[in-house]
Amino acid sequence: MVDALHEAQRILVERGVFVDARPDSRVQARVRARSARGRVIGTIGSQRPTKKDDQLSDKAIGEVLERELFRSRRRGRLWHAIPFEDSAELNDYLRDHLRFSKRVHWLTPAARRTAPLFVERAVRFEILEKTTSR
Repeated sequence: MVDALHEAQRILVERGVFVDARPDSRVQARVRARSARGRVIGTIGSQRPTKKDDQLSDKAIGEVLERELFRSRRRGRLWHAIPFEDSAELNDYLRDHLRFSKRVHWLTPAARRTAPLFVERAVRFEILEKTTSR
């Protein structure tokens, strides 16, 4: 990631903007019932290797900020929802997913897991501005 950030810094014009956006493994995804704003009925964690990758990416961002190649204009977290017809479709999705754990930690009994289901996933972002050359 450090190499990619150096390349972004190299090709950006002065005060050009680079957006770093990636899934946030520090928080669990939420499974909601009936709508993207429905009741939380389960959670999904991240697989261990992705947590380590995210830590290395965080370190890379910190390094380029420390070296003043970029300055941070804004950072935060946003959430987006992924719809599923039912729990079978959600389980198929999780089986092939590289970041999420393979199972949902259900907070409600099966009878209360009303379809459709929505996985609400956190995305961390940081808006980086190329610093002016000295």
